[in-house]
Amino acid sequence: MSTLDDPRELHAAPATKPPRTSVAGWPGLLGRGLRRLVLLTLMGLVLAGIVHILAVLLIPVLAERDAASAYAALGDGGHAELVTPPAAGLPALAEPDPNSVSAVCGYDLGTGPVRVSAQTGALPLGLTLHRHGGGVAYAITDRAAIRGVLEFVVMTQEQLDERLAQDEEGETSRELRVVSPSPQGLIVARVMLRHTVDRGEAEALATSVACTSAD
Repeated sequence: MSTLDDPRELHAAPATKPPRTSVAGWPGLLGRGLRRLVLLTLMGLVLAGIVHILAVLLIPVLAERDAASAYAALGDGGHAELVTPPAAGLPALAEPDPNSVSAVCGYDLGTGPVRVSAQTGALPLGLTLHRHGGGVAYAITDRAAIRGVLEFVVMTQEQLDERLAQDEEGETSRELRVVSPSPQGLIVARVMLRHTVDRGEAEALATSVACTSAD
């Protein structure tokens, strides 16, 4: 019997072919890929923003010595004192920026709340509150100034409660109140330079920041 006459050969199952992706399925695959790409991009941007904020707020401003202890006596005359360059015997900035000028005044809330005020100028100004032991507890820039004045009152939680109790009922105080996590800390004023010749103006602006009793 020949092969052509063998019924097993005539009825054998045809060879299977590899599956082919339908042309109609490509838009779905592309859509999922695009959504994944957009999601990963957004996650990257959010992460980059968080890292940037943390880098600004959490980088130690002063050297390894405890800043609140080393600089506690600065500003006892009522105004911030320059720390760039630092005075003799005091630690230098951990990461000095040649394009900025910094001044510091220490505060002790044991004698009452402290009022911090600054006149803004042509150069960018930022104020940060550093708690005892290190770390930024509050930050504000001259963009929040009202009629050219940047001002807030630093106090403990107990002092804030007392102020709220003294406020007239139904009236909201207009002063900006900032609670310090510790009774002692530092106010750091930083002024950015646009040009080298701005240093004198920047130093004057930084040292004009006042830290006085708020009582």
